[in-house]
Amino acid sequence: MNSKKLIILLALAITTSGLNAQTRKTQRSKGKATAVKPQPTDNLPAMSPNAKALFDDMLASTQKVFVIDSTVVDIDNVMAEIPLPASYGRFVKYNTFFNADKANNSYVFVNGFGNRCYYTEMGSDSIARLYTRDMVGSQWGEPQPVKSVNGKFKDISFPFMSSDGQTLYFAGVSDEEGLGKRDIYMTKIEAGEGNFLNAENIGLPFNSPSDDFAYIVADADKLAWFASTRNQPEGKVCVYTFVPTDTRQNYDALSIEEKKLHSLACLNRIRETWPTPEMRENAMQQLKRLKMENTQMQAKADGINFVVNDKVTYTSVSQFKSEDTRKAYIQTTKMKSELTAKISKLAAMRAEYHTAAAGNKAQIGQQIQQLEQQTNQLRQELKKTLGELRKKECKL
Repeated sequence: MNSKKLIILLALAITTSGLNAQTRKTQRSKGKATAVKPQPTDNLPAMSPNAKALFDDMLASTQKVFVIDSTVVDIDNVMAEIPLPASYGRFVKYNTFFNADKANNSYVFVNGFGNRCYYTEMGSDSIARLYTRDMVGSQWGEPQPVKSVNGKFKDISFPFMSSDGQTLYFAGVSDEEGLGKRDIYMTKIEAGEGNFLNAENIGLPFNSPSDDFAYIVADADKLAWFASTRNQPEGKVCVYTFVPTDTRQNYDALSIEEKKLHSLACLNRIRETWPTPEMRENAMQQLKRLKMENTQMQAKADGINFVVNDKVTYTSVSQFKSEDTRKAYIQTTKMKSELTAKISKLAAMRAEYHTAAAGNKAQIGQQIQQLEQQTNQLRQELKKTLGELRKKECKL
């Protein structure tokens, strides 16, 4: 082949490549149309053209992440799988924190100093918006909406303020900047102003066309977590544990085969992310330490006195013979706390009923009946759960 023909062929190849890139950009800008079916190597659910183009844009900037562990749990048990030390803050169920009885299963995050909280509140338009409150004296102050987030996202949940007090992570849905369902976003407090800047999608491999949420960092302990429903059946979620870094490092997309880059972006095999087996084992030991400390703290707070049978009574969570029964016991303590809160609220409502005006008694009486039903149901569930837990522990 002479040099003139070679030059012509090279020019055609460059032109075709440019057209393909332009086609992707045009496809994204057109917005909502029929869903684009991904290639088999993508290992991804179907996405809208906008989301597929966004994924393609993100792919070349996939973050290099050292994922040490992945555990599949029920979607309601995600927080029980994350042993966040108390110094970083705590997550509390909305109804428990506000002593309420709303149809709100979200969590309130209270920072490590206990002087600021972040939470979501469902509006009359069924959109969950993000709020923050500061501790004023011994009480929480008025709610302040996080306007830069609320005007841009839907389905906001799992806010987490990092230990620097400046970086806020949350999950939310964005038609323009998301890959489908909830994605994880990050925003920072503007220096000197106190307002939050525009939030940014933290990209791959943390986000996917599936539901991604609960990005939580224990930076001083060199561990972090996030949850995703990718590749999981209905009702299940995978909690990933990874080692956070001070600065973002991306994979060199030009030196990695596209198929492998897709795999890393989707976390198909977490072993691919391990620098060495020894480093992974060291990180796992750190994770086990945090879990043990978390279990001990919960046991201390709960004042454990669990009767297994007529001859055996546990005084420490570490006495349980398996991780499953330990988790089951912790779940029963949460149920007990919820039952105590309902009983307390029921007593207050009964007192209110006796002093209420005649016109309000019917409504209060109906609320009391509903709460009584919920209390009795929870009491039965707790009794059943404790019975099953004792049977499992005796068989081990």
